[in-house]
Formats: sequence, structure tokens, C-alpha cells
Amino acid sequence: MSSELRAAGLVARALDIQASVSVNDDMNSLAAWSSLAHARLVLELEAELGRQLTGEEVAGIISVAAVARLLG
Repeated sequence: MSSELRAAGLVARALDIQASVSVNDDMNSLAAWSSLAHARLVLELEAELGRQLTGEEVAGIISVAAVARLLG
């Protein structure tokens, strides 16, 4: 599975979005992306990666594409 598909699924799960999430979506296009949802996304991503994210990485999570980059 590509990192883009993994990222879209991870964002949808963390933000509890039932609709399709695209690699082009970001925190401005997804109404469910609140500060609490962002924290859930960080936790999901850390679990997926098996490591803690740096502050810089957390601040850079502003889009599905950014999540895909972290997933590599």
C-alpha cells in the first residue's frame, strides 16, 4: 500500500471521518480536523511509526500529504 493511501486511511480513522479522504486534503478542508483530532492523529501516527514524533514533526502535520511524507 502506498504511503498516500496509508496516510488517507490514518487521517480518516483519527478524525473519525466516514467519507473518503484524499491526499489533497488538509486541516482547512477537513472540518473534523480540530485540535483534539490533531492530537488523536499524532497518537495514531506515533503508533504506526513505532516512535515518538518530534515537536517539529507534530507542527508540520497540516495535511494528508504531510502524514504521507512521515510514513515514507
